[in-house]
Amino acid sequence: MTETNNEFHDTQGSPIHAGSGDLNINPVYYTIHESVQQQARGPRLTLKDDLRWLKRRFEPPPNLGAAREMLRQSRTVVLTGLLGSGRRTAAKMLLDELADDHTPFTVLDDEAHKHDRSLDKLMVQPGHLFVLDLSDSTEDVFHARQRDLLSFRTILQQRTAFLAVVVPDFRKHHLDSDLAQFEARIDRARGASVLRRHLEAEGIFLSEQQLTSKELARILSAPMSEIANLAQMVVLARDTNRGGDLSTWLSEAVSARIDRSDEVTEQLNKVPGGRQRTVLLAAAMCRGASSDAVFFASHRLVSSLSLDGREQPRMEQEGYRTQLYELNIDVAPNNRIEFSRLSYDRALREHFWDNYPDLREPFCRWVDGIIRIEQFSVQDRKNLVDRFVEQSLRTNSPGHVRWLIDQWIFPRQTGAPNVLRDYGVRALLLGLKNERHGHFFRRLVYEWSRRNELPGDVGQIVVDVCTEVIAPNYPEQALVRLHHRARREDGTGVPTAYRALVELTSRDPILLRLLLERLTADLPKQQPWPADHFLFLAVADPLRLADSSKRSQPLAADHTIRSQLGFCWRTTMLARPDIVAPRVYNWFDAAGRTVAYDLLLGILADAASQHLHLLGSLHVLARDWSRTANGRAEVFVRLSQLIDMAQGLHVTDYTFNHAPEEAVR
Repeated sequence: MTETNNEFHDTQGSPIHAGSGDLNINPVYYTIHESVQQQARGPRLTLKDDLRWLKRRFEPPPNLGAAREMLRQSRTVVLTGLLGSGRRTAAKMLLDELADDHTPFTVLDDEAHKHDRSLDKLMVQPGHLFVLDLSDSTEDVFHARQRDLLSFRTILQQRTAFLAVVVPDFRKHHLDSDLAQFEARIDRARGASVLRRHLEAEGIFLSEQQLTSKELARILSAPMSEIANLAQMVVLARDTNRGGDLSTWLSEAVSARIDRSDEVTEQLNKVPGGRQRTVLLAAAMCRGASSDAVFFASHRLVSSLSLDGREQPRMEQEGYRTQLYELNIDVAPNNRIEFSRLSYDRALREHFWDNYPDLREPFCRWVDGIIRIEQFSVQDRKNLVDRFVEQSLRTNSPGHVRWLIDQWIFPRQTGAPNVLRDYGVRALLLGLKNERHGHFFRRLVYEWSRRNELPGDVGQIVVDVCTEVIAPNYPEQALVRLHHRARREDGTGVPTAYRALVELTSRDPILLRLLLERLTADLPKQQPWPADHFLFLAVADPLRLADSSKRSQPLAADHTIRSQLGFCWRTTMLARPDIVAPRVYNWFDAAGRTVAYDLLLGILADAASQHLHLLGSLHVLARDWSRTANGRAEVFVRLSQLIDMAQGLHVTDYTFNHAPEEAVR
């Protein structure tokens, strides 16, 4: 099996039943929407929020000034430096200095992992800010993106946009000369300063003396991400131990980050037996669960690894509690399994995943089996999911996580809902939020969104993860996935992809332009998606299109959007004349509320101009609307003039006060 292709054989048999009583796993959350929304909660929700969060904790590294100067002069900077020196964060902060609340900011994450689309196909807005981190890119992607950047920089110059590229030191010698001229090296900031900045943002202030311990010094020389994790551990210790002081919180956090790999290796050298090792791994994966749950988990692992055939009869073996004692595994008074040394369980998990790569697939199947053990509580199952996903992604095995997601999310073969759905959602969310492998799971959601026979439950998960997780940082990708799903859904979701898509585009003119671009490309096809006509009418809100209160000019005055609107109106009028009247009336009403009637009426007239029967229908609609209580004769007259002009006829000159009552006031 290769983990990227998920070549698992189907193992959907009966659930594991260990112990007495009936197996009974209840959903954790009442609805899928609640499951995604509750489990996706976090302190940072959008890319802008993330930038604000980083800004409060950012310690400027040496040579940042030179990088800033290069970016402002050339609109491009290539940041090099050692892994873990904070280059990606520095890139974001340099660009953030050039941004305001309305500046488009895009992290080109998928583009750093595959090269199926060139950069010059990206939608680049005026002043757009881009980050391209090539630290984890393959050699093929690295060279492909270098070729792209030569032409992409021309587009950046034309749109007054900026780009920060992150390149690892081991690849900087492969930079083309055209890009090497923009290089600026980012050196590592002092670890103590970074930790202090992170903690001060949380209201925690360290003294110089508290920064001098040997254990802390080792962590402060680690990559920036580990120092940030240490700061989070200090905050967690404070929040869960209000009775302690800063020294206690810091000591707890440092102890939790201590590298115990040598201690684990030493113990395992003394524990050669397979059964004892399965108990250690089960205890590490299930720490906090009951001792019985850990026993059945270890017993299942013995069977999975075919170790039971070499053992003595069960009654001739050591008792389970004796094994726990000899392995230094504690049983707390509440009968829960614990380790006396902080982070020892994490070190055990890492040891088994690092030293037995051939067993990662069996470990995956084992987790799929033991999550069904009835002795597990809801929290035990959540912990199991978190720990498995952490190890799989750490060892670059996202395919194993995907396999479990499929097992836990998709309905059973009988069509019944999957009782493990919420745990599958949890694994998916952890994957989507992972900085290194998030692109893999966004691709998974994309594949689901394009499936015609996708089960309704999974379709609802697509909608909710797009709105709650993908959209805040990758809004364009969320839009594409929601659009595919909206074309295929049956309309029973809460919310539907259709409604989520309308809501998403209502907040961002860039996304509206992108959706209109997609509709413009697809509506003329021989068999367009029926949902696309309804989507166009839903997003073509005339009041929003004519509003100039937050822009230098209304959206409807933008040449590109105006052209897209006209094209979509024409195709929808021709294909679905039965559904256009209500939205056309909205446009008439909005036109009467604007100073320049032609802003909206001109689009309608242009859309119908190539077809006499459309012009006739538009004229009749305007006439009938003008005779209603809310109708305005002057709007009808102006549209009639535009219709005459479209036919090359002489325009009758009418005089009206085109300033609406609202504008006069």
